[in-house]
Amino acid sequence: MKTVWRVFTYLKRYPWMAAGTLSCAVLTTLMVIVFPSATKWIINDVVRAHRPDKLLPLILLAAVAFLLQHVFNSLRIILNNTFEQKVIFDLRSDLYSHIQLLPLRWFDNRATGDLMTRVIEDVNSVERVLIDGIEQGVVAVLQIVIVLAVMFYWNAKLALLALVPFPLLIGGALAYTLTAHRRYRLQRRTSSAINALLHDNLAGIRQIKSFAREREEHARFNRASDQLRHATLVVMRVWAIYSPSMSMFEAIGALLILGFGGYAALTGTMQIGDLVAFLMLTAFLYDPVSRLHQLNQLVQAGRAAGERVFEILDEPAEPGAVAGIGDPGTASPNRTGGCARGYSTHIAGDIRYEDVSFSYAEGLPALRHVSFHAPPGATIALVGSTGAGKSTLVNLLVRFYEFSSGQIYVDGKPIRDYVLRALREAIGVVTQESFLFNGSIRENLLMGKPDATDAELWRAVDAANARQFIERLPQGLESVVGERGVKLSVGEKQRLSIARALLKDPPILILDEA
Repeated sequence: MKTVWRVFTYLKRYPWMAAGTLSCAVLTTLMVIVFPSATKWIINDVVRAHRPDKLLPLILLAAVAFLLQHVFNSLRIILNNTFEQKVIFDLRSDLYSHIQLLPLRWFDNRATGDLMTRVIEDVNSVERVLIDGIEQGVVAVLQIVIVLAVMFYWNAKLALLALVPFPLLIGGALAYTLTAHRRYRLQRRTSSAINALLHDNLAGIRQIKSFAREREEHARFNRASDQLRHATLVVMRVWAIYSPSMSMFEAIGALLILGFGGYAALTGTMQIGDLVAFLMLTAFLYDPVSRLHQLNQLVQAGRAAGERVFEILDEPAEPGAVAGIGDPGTASPNRTGGCARGYSTHIAGDIRYEDVSFSYAEGLPALRHVSFHAPPGATIALVGSTGAGKSTLVNLLVRFYEFSSGQIYVDGKPIRDYVLRALREAIGVVTQESFLFNGSIRENLLMGKPDATDAELWRAVDAANARQFIERLPQGLESVVGERGVKLSVGEKQRLSIARALLKDPPILILDEA
């Protein structure tokens, strides 16, 4: 139940909302108790005693209780929904923030579709199932406790009979929990795999069409979909056995009360009104028990989803990362400094590699004992065949990966001494594959400098020789480039990437085959 407890840590951020929700739940349950009490009094004190003068007050009492029950229940739902949305916002924000701080090597081993499933579907599952399940579970337990207290107050012997099925109910719930949880985890993994496959297919639709692979990819998707169907059916079959069994156990308690209570009424040791009211209480007792069975099913699904969410949150952030995306960390190093260990200096852009070695995978070195010096203001060209390690040198400078030996210095200081955000703000990189976000040209350029003026934008555009094609577009800088810049040519995307880096105006500018 570690996952459930971790969700509780988010719930504890809003104690007053939690207290308000539970208070409304208690008041709702207390109003429910009025109905069997009123029924008991009407049968015993009105009908059997022939006292019609007492009927109207009891009816009014039941009506007021009915009205208050719905008022308190509505307040509970409103408070709980607000409570849930605040908690789920915090959880999704923490997850997204943490993903931004994970090292690039971690992303190399993860499918984008799987990560999207965790951030959207799994977090939503935690919202719909786990958080809501906790609230409803607490409400159900409160109702059971309150109803049992009233039952024992009225008739302890019949109350004990109502508890006879509870060992069976608890044992069945534990067995289902152990059995279903593993199967829900498999279902979540299978669902994530099909989302990852779908993302790859949509992202690579041009390649699929160019190689005429539509039929093969359709068959591949159907195989993954069939695995999800099978995993879902296994979960449903377990529930199909569990749910009717729990209903049967509950019926045992109701039959025991009906039998012993009916006999007591026949022998005159119990009034008819007491028996009817007690049977109503029995229904109020087993109703939350039934809800707990259904919640148990939902909680197992929520636990499986929650484990996948917290699995990411438990991953260590990349070394030197600022703790939290919302934290501005230190100022940009080319303005007011910003080193992790108290350095405060203008970064001029002096770069030195000393005996640097690196491997993407153990036993497969990408760089061996590389050393060179790039002084400030110099233009340095790294020349080599494809796969020689030119891009790797760039990746190490911006600390996408950590070198295994040697040292890299910026302005005479080891790069690991800089706050990661500060270091990267001092470097502008145009990668081999120009990536543009699904927004306007202006929005993509402003990533380099969010507060840039139009004059600064156009200067960067001119420097990248991109003005001509931008002015040909009907909306100019406001033209939407499409996902990954699909509406532009490769050359146009590259020019915008260069303009974006030039707009940033960093002390260190790197053009990786751009």
